[in-house]
Amino acid sequence: MEQVIIIGAGLAGATAALSLSKAGITPLILEARERIGGRAYSRPFAGAKDDRRLEYGGSWITPYHDRIRVHAADLGLTIRPRAAVKQRLALRDGEVGHPRFDSPAEREAHERALARVAMDAAFTKKGLASDEQGRPLAGITYKAYFDRLAPPAATRHMFDAWWTTSGNGAHDEIAATEFLSSCAYGGGLAENMIDVWSDTVEPGMGVLAERMIAASGATLKLSSPIASVTQSASAVSVITAAGETLQAGHVLLALGINQLAAVQLSPTLPALAAQAVARGHGGKAFKLWIRARGIPVGTVITGDSSGIELMFAERNDADGATLIVCFGLQLNDAAPEDPAWVKAQFSRLAPNAAFLGYDWHDWIRDPFARGTWVAARADMMEAFEHAAWQPQGRVAFASSDYAPEQAGWFEGAVRSGEAAAAWLIRQASH
Repeated sequence: MEQVIIIGAGLAGATAALSLSKAGITPLILEARERIGGRAYSRPFAGAKDDRRLEYGGSWITPYHDRIRVHAADLGLTIRPRAAVKQRLALRDGEVGHPRFDSPAEREAHERALARVAMDAAFTKKGLASDEQGRPLAGITYKAYFDRLAPPAATRHMFDAWWTTSGNGAHDEIAATEFLSSCAYGGGLAENMIDVWSDTVEPGMGVLAERMIAASGATLKLSSPIASVTQSASAVSVITAAGETLQAGHVLLALGINQLAAVQLSPTLPALAAQAVARGHGGKAFKLWIRARGIPVGTVITGDSSGIELMFAERNDADGATLIVCFGLQLNDAAPEDPAWVKAQFSRLAPNAAFLGYDWHDWIRDPFARGTWVAARADMMEAFEHAAWQPQGRVAFASSDYAPEQAGWFEGAVRSGEAAAAWLIRQASH
């Protein structure tokens, strides 16, 4: 059987390795990091006595993420339900409380905006590119969409908070459909996005990738970033950053769009895929875990379109403190690397709580990530579609960034890995 090399030991590469092994193909996996998992990064909170893992990359799966659930069950992992939402609070005019309206007119404008977004989310879910009046939904930025909608400021702040987990990029660059598609999960309401974040894989999503690779029997080389991939009519040559040359019959590039910018490909990618890699996707969110006292589990707090914009009190740790997951955009003057800035941001949203510390991973400065989850640019959406990432010669591609289904989710990574493995198995049988 010919050699197959998988580049990337995230969930897409791990799933592909497991699928290949079931067909009698034992691949070699090259991973740039010193660990398995890619954007699945599970570890305990730094310095805490509680050794349970937290997810510093993606966290949740939905009720219909069936492939993740099947693999988790097969490999002995469990599914932990997300804590129920018990109260929703919002920052307004410097005060945190239950969402309120200053006048009947403002409430009416708020409700009109909610109804419009819900309708447009339904159109987007059906694959329509415009609304019933012919106004574009696809190919426009989040900013352009909301400038047209013109909701009250408090309503816009609420939408912006949920944007940090859906569009997760600059308002004037990323497609509005990133937001509308996520709203469709919750019946069209942005604040209901959280309802489909139903479960977490325990003890961690990264552990799932580890067990997949172990079960595959694949040979794994960590700390092995790739410099180039060159294919001929009969083979593929892979050169690592350390200068080692490896040969294979086929290669699977299980890398996201931004990661591919570090790899020289010959022949080069087709036009659409090359365009996506050249500009990169625009994922610029940050995710923090904060330990605090004084916030009940199940509390959601939204901000005012700056700094930390969304907080969810996710669970208690071993000493009774609350573990709070927080999101914002790593743009402008945001400084999630600065403990003083994080503490000040937390105090704005939870003025009566005690801040105990925080932990995070900087995905944007991570040289092997170069960004957070995928955020499609409004002016080049076709470049992020699965159709733009079909196998080329002897090289296949797999990533949640351009998955055939559930792109942006870990479920998408798994399905993308399975689809790429199926193609590789067909090539091996010829």
